Amino acid sequence: FFLFFQGKEALCIIPVKNIRAVEKLEESAFNRKNMFQVLHSEKPLYVQAGNCVEASEWVEVLSQVNRCNPDRLGTFHPSAYLAGAWLCCRSLSDSQPGCKPCTPTLLANLQLDIDCDRETERIFSLLTSSYSKLQKMEDACASIAVYQGPLREQDDYSLFTIQDPKETFQTVRKIRHTLKELQREHDTRSGTAQYGSQENPIVGKTS
Repeated sequence: FFLFFQGKEALCIIPVKNIRAVEKLEESAFNRKNMFQVLHSEKPLYVQAGNCVEASEWVEVLSQVNRCNPDRLGTFHPSAYLAGAWLCCRSLSDSQPGCKPCTPTLLANLQLDIDCDRETERIFSLLTSSYSKLQKMEDACASIAVYQGPLREQDDYSLFTIQDPKETFQTVRKIRHTLKELQREHDTRSGTAQYGSQENPIVGKTS
């Protein structure tokens, strides 16, 4: 599910089977909007989406993928653990069980009819729609590396908080390259698709 790259080797990998919950994060946690958290066997992974719709779509897609995991959590903390306490419930223990019930999901023993191709296409569409933002982030990293200082006061750049411009630049470039390859493959298959075939049946009303 998630890879954090430094150079060519992944430092962190989160298998889908280890994801225990995917929930929204309160804005007050980091004073940032449109954030959600991926709770797994280690520390939470906090992610900021581009807007509220995008955040909801990520939460929905990831929740569908892992909703049958046997180790799903029943509760979660809607805020972060900072300065020795959970901001939501003020508990001092970082291992304290969550103070809020997780978003209800279907029972794990139910058979789900999930269209994996459709969900994969949704993830691809989310990344593709953010392509211009990835380009701007790559430019921002390059600007930091060249000028060895803070970003110029531009609206596009002020949206980013970049801690490691070199690694972020390499990671974003790899993502953009992968998106280009996927888009090329997507266009090729779309152009050669034969509608009415077994692979692309025509579904509609019958008289």
